[in-house]
Amino acid sequence: MNLHSFAHTILFGTSIQDKLVAFDGAGASASFNCNDNGNKSELLSVPKFPGRPANLLNSDVKATFPALHKLHEPETRGEILHFFANHELLAMELMALVLLRFPDAPAEFRNGVARTISEEQSHMRLYIDRMKELGVSFGDLPVSDYFWKSMSGMKSPMDYVVQMSLTFEQANLDYSLFFMKAVRAAGDDKTADILERVFREEIGHVKHGVTWFNRWRAAETDATPESDWDAYVRSLPLPMTPSRAKGFEFSAEPRRQAGLSETFIRELRVHASSKGRPPVVWFYNPHCDSEIARGRPGFTPTEGAKRVSQDLETVPMFLAREQDVLLVEEKPRVEWVESLQLAGFEIPEFTLMQQSPALSVRAPKIGGIEPWGWSPESFDLLRPLHSRLVTLDGGNREWCNKVFASRQYSETGLGPLFSKSWSSKFLSDWMTENTDFQAFFGDLETVGKIFSEWDSCRVRIAEILSSGRFSAAMVKAPYGTSGMQVRKVLTLSELEGPIGGWIKNTLSNQGEIVVEPYLDRQIDLSIQIEVEDERTRLLEVRRFATGSRHEYRGTYLGRKLGGISAEQVRFVHSVIQTGNGAWGKMLRDLGSKLREAGYRGPAGVDAFLWKDHARDHNGSLRMKPLVELNPRWTMGRVALEIEKQLAPGVNGLWAFILIRELKSRGFETVEDFVNQMQKRYPLVTSKAGGSSRIDSGVIFTNDPLRAREVLTCLVTLPNSDFENPQYGY
Repeated sequence: MNLHSFAHTILFGTSIQDKLVAFDGAGASASFNCNDNGNKSELLSVPKFPGRPANLLNSDVKATFPALHKLHEPETRGEILHFFANHELLAMELMALVLLRFPDAPAEFRNGVARTISEEQSHMRLYIDRMKELGVSFGDLPVSDYFWKSMSGMKSPMDYVVQMSLTFEQANLDYSLFFMKAVRAAGDDKTADILERVFREEIGHVKHGVTWFNRWRAAETDATPESDWDAYVRSLPLPMTPSRAKGFEFSAEPRRQAGLSETFIRELRVHASSKGRPPVVWFYNPHCDSEIARGRPGFTPTEGAKRVSQDLETVPMFLAREQDVLLVEEKPRVEWVESLQLAGFEIPEFTLMQQSPALSVRAPKIGGIEPWGWSPESFDLLRPLHSRLVTLDGGNREWCNKVFASRQYSETGLGPLFSKSWSSKFLSDWMTENTDFQAFFGDLETVGKIFSEWDSCRVRIAEILSSGRFSAAMVKAPYGTSGMQVRKVLTLSELEGPIGGWIKNTLSNQGEIVVEPYLDRQIDLSIQIEVEDERTRLLEVRRFATGSRHEYRGTYLGRKLGGISAEQVRFVHSVIQTGNGAWGKMLRDLGSKLREAGYRGPAGVDAFLWKDHARDHNGSLRMKPLVELNPRWTMGRVALEIEKQLAPGVNGLWAFILIRELKSRGFETVEDFVNQMQKRYPLVTSKAGGSSRIDSGVIFTNDPLRAREVLTCLVTLPNSDFENPQYGY
């Protein structure tokens, strides 16, 4: 039998005997005579599905993989071999298709494919015989056609080596090794020996593909140097992703034996992407408030603010799932990503932002679009992805449809919700209607008032300073985050200087200003809420740390409200408890107001405890229940997600450390600081529920060796609290 007959019989034959037909081993170029004049002919029409016995045709019944915890049962092991046998059969049929579709491919390549088919045939024989001994016959279970649907449209031999050798067969290095160990542990040495043989020969199959992949990519005319990993990712057809090239447990050594480079192996180890679930696309745009204040795209942050944004652009990874996509300007280092994986964090796919998200995101279907905040720029930038949205559990298609139903951002009505004027008016109206709660929150004099003119603003500041009740006035721009658009006024004379100029500029640029009294702040708190169609979910309350300008510097994690006094804890519990709890009622009413305004999704509410010295000398404890509203993703929400990686009973601090502070604390370089922190607090993890959890130690949550302005790190200590944000140094 020549090569053409061999391949044709395997592809179109309708019996198991056809699939196991032997090839005589003659050279490919010598024996590929398939018509009367001796010329090679190409298979022009690809069948919808290979010829099969009736009981092995794909059906509407989904093939369900057996439960691994039942491996001790012979029938379960037989069912697993049934899956493997079908995979071998599909691989053989696709290899036969390659031989028929590409008769002009190099003879050496074609002979290698033929040898691989022969080995796959032997694997299938072993599987069929062994599964019979375990009580399962080939065809007893539904079979998948995924490989065929994914690969039958291949256009070249290069497509074959990329998809079959470097993806499906590479994944089988992990699967065969994993199940070999698992069934041996279950006491089935005979099945384990079969899987061990498959594992050993699979290394050669992958090596065949690696050899031709490197040979063909080196012959490409593109002068741009490209690693094997980058070439592989570029060559994968949609919707296939590199995640398909990995199994349950990643094994590096067989990949080395197959000839893959260390770069390829490390990149694949940390790579995450969907295996079929449409990804949610995440995008970090921290200047959304300033973009809204400008009213249109094109806001240009300062160089320092740009660097901070670049340092933190991977932060949404802690909100995303492993199958999601995070758009970044620079992909993080593999070494840093590995450190997070070892700590148990799920890592999404990092995708370089090109000219637009539409060009950057390869997936033809997506399950959601999640910017850090909806702004004029993110609205315009992400709109081209709208047509790819599909319904997904955990996605936000419905919400995105509502957002993009507007022709432009200004029509969405979202912009005003970011304004401190909006939240100040809400709080003033709410406290006017809920006077019973003023004992918790203070009277209306403590609430910010909104001004659109300089004279009335100046009068209000004078009233606060002359009241004898407050030591200073706080002036806030409607749009601005993390303390960057706030000024503290101690005397009226300050209004004649830079502070007065800033107020006038803000009135000119943003149209309004918020003025409120300075309160004797004790403890900063934040609570995250989720505005849904029918309700507002209240998430956890956490204490957070701020810097000298009230900028965010970290969140305390672990035991609720650790590090504050018992009196403060009791007070907070009294105002947030369900039912008639003052803060709980306010937050739910706030959620209702946001819902009425058309908003759905995450929001963060900052608050603080303060002492009201007007009531008694020592100061009665009060809460400012709404200092700032952020109708978007927030660092506080990220902190809650990071906290999920802590082992039970472990407390910690997610800290933001300014790099410029390190030298004053005795560190010459960032690397010195990183090394000393990791030496002082080595990371200790344990397994819980099959995944890693952090017991103690430090881990950096942005790439410390690329950060230029700010480091973020998680410092954890078992069974203790952080009283102050000293970051462990």
